Amino acid sequence: MAPSSERPSVWLALSVLAGLPLALWAYKCLMLVLFQRKIIYMGYAPIGARDETLADVPKDQLKGIVCEEVNIAHGRSSSLSGIVVRSTAGSNPKAAVIYFQGNAGNPLHRLPVFQTLLSSPSPSRVPLDIVSVSPRSYWKSTPRRPTQAGILSDYRHVLDHTLTRYPSIPIILYGHSLGGAIAVCLTSQLSNSHIGNTPCYSDPRYQQIKGLILENPFTSVPDMVQALYPERWLPYRYLAPLVFDKWDAYSAMVQATNRQPGTPETILDRLRPESMFLVSEKDEIVPPEMSLRLAAAASNPAAISDTPRSKIIEGALHENAWRTRTWRIEMTRYINEILRTW
Repeated sequence: MAPSSERPSVWLALSVLAGLPLALWAYKCLMLVLFQRKIIYMGYAPIGARDETLADVPKDQLKGIVCEEVNIAHGRSSSLSGIVVRSTAGSNPKAAVIYFQGNAGNPLHRLPVFQTLLSSPSPSRVPLDIVSVSPRSYWKSTPRRPTQAGILSDYRHVLDHTLTRYPSIPIILYGHSLGGAIAVCLTSQLSNSHIGNTPCYSDPRYQQIKGLILENPFTSVPDMVQALYPERWLPYRYLAPLVFDKWDAYSAMVQATNRQPGTPETILDRLRPESMFLVSEKDEIVPPEMSLRLAAAASNPAAISDTPRSKIIEGALHENAWRTRTWRIEMTRYINEILRTW
């Protein structure tokens, strides 16, 4: 058969030009939906994060602190790995801080943050133990598939371990970025006592939880999808309803703020008025207005005393607020205020 000498029609050319980008967009959208947990939970980043050890930590990041590795059993075949950090001063801790990490890295990457907090100038310095444990699929913890339900279960075990280890001092929850949303969602499921038919985990020891610090938290993962893809002509922002793990901190906070008198109280209900929000002014990942929106949801406009503290860290980016003097002052002041009421 002789080859055709006819040129492709204009419609065929237009179909190829329009269809190829549409096909690529459709393929990328499908991959984003199917592998979304690989994007949300980046325990593999940076490269080698799962294989690092204390021996790999630069000596200057361990100056003035003692770092102890801990391993928490979780079920028959699972475990959670983390660290407990304290000052070399050696005095008994007056409070314990549980750190909820962001979506990447491991506890060793946060050592400069902990070092800064533990080295606050006297006399404002408080003897602290900082407990930072990686959830599943992060660092040396069991490499199980991360899900919202699974990570909440992991942090309940971390909380139980901390309460057992420190039975007589206040516990402060400190979440950064995704960790902030995790802390909010977790405390919305906890109660000092049993709450009827409400799906809640109760333990009288939860009364020890006295503080909640949220640094650059987001309102929900769907909101973050739309923030990262603001262009309405791109299809990615419209994938928000397909998110598996929503981490809807905003709804949890609104529910806590609007709790009716006489209804059962969760830990979030109790902590909300006395929580602290730290917001980086130039956050390049979580829009500052999103963190402030969550802070506004935690405020009760009918009662000035029922309003958490919010502080904008001038000039700070998403990951470096801890380098500022404002961060050190606010963190130390907040912890000292909790100790004064303990």
